[in-house]
Amino acid sequence: MSNKVFCIGELLIDFIGKDINKGLAQGANFEKKAGGAPANVAASICKLGGEAYFMGQVGNDAFGTFLVDTLEKVNINTEMVVKSGYTTLAFVAIDENGERDFEFHRGSDGMYEFSSIDTAKISKDDIIHFGSATGFLEGKLKDTYFKLLKYANENNMFVSFDPNYRDALISDDMLDSVVEDYKKFISVSDFVKLSDEEIMLITKEERLEDGVKILHEIGAKTVAVTLGSKGTLISSNGQMNIIPSIKIKQVDSTGAGDAFVGGVLKQVAQMQDKKNISMEQWETIITYANKVGAITCTNYGAIDSMPTEKELQ
Repeated sequence: MSNKVFCIGELLIDFIGKDINKGLAQGANFEKKAGGAPANVAASICKLGGEAYFMGQVGNDAFGTFLVDTLEKVNINTEMVVKSGYTTLAFVAIDENGERDFEFHRGSDGMYEFSSIDTAKISKDDIIHFGSATGFLEGKLKDTYFKLLKYANENNMFVSFDPNYRDALISDDMLDSVVEDYKKFISVSDFVKLSDEEIMLITKEERLEDGVKILHEIGAKTVAVTLGSKGTLISSNGQMNIIPSIKIKQVDSTGAGDAFVGGVLKQVAQMQDKKNISMEQWETIITYANKVGAITCTNYGAIDSMPTEKELQ
């Protein structure tokens, strides 16, 4: 018997520039893709045969319709998605210097309110996953994150957290306050997934192991650090180990980290005692999730590239 995973956060349109080295100003051709890390995590869970809900807000427009349809095609439950205002849009292209050219037009994803969440559908054995690229920007969504975190903690639920730090979204004067918010979530999370850059940003430690130790001191129970082709560092119950990834021919790494998190949470959802997972069990979980993340890199488009359970076998 598998429990449900509730993923909260942004669901948006990524417009990807197709003109090589033209940037946003000179580029003429853009491809529309569904974006948003928490939605990707929900997609990964459902494609692997698990059950996930997405909680967030899109515009009451054609883009919002496209996004909700995209989620429903992979069986994500969208009952708690709100359609109002305008959909958030992100434009990404590579400029003439090979640098990433990024513009963010925030729509109504930041307006998602706690009252839109039907807590009657959530049981205490379910999992709540917070993916937060836009979650700590100012707006009602931030308030909703903290209210939902309080709800999860009061009900002793399994909490998963991925900071999804995006430097293009967070200005220098916001950084300290955003890092403090990250720490508040880390302090009560059962599972925290980060990149090596995010660990340095949050802990100011150069050495990975020292950074992980600080995250445990803050309160994180289990920490996973994704290391690309090197695999994943997993730290839990006072033990630390690097679980290797599988060798693949990389095409596009978009969504691989989210697919990995989906692979983790799909398995945790199947466990009887989620709060007491042994290191041995974590190593099995991470081996599986590494494969999910790796396969996602072998094709274009985050959700399209994520494997089903059958493909994984």
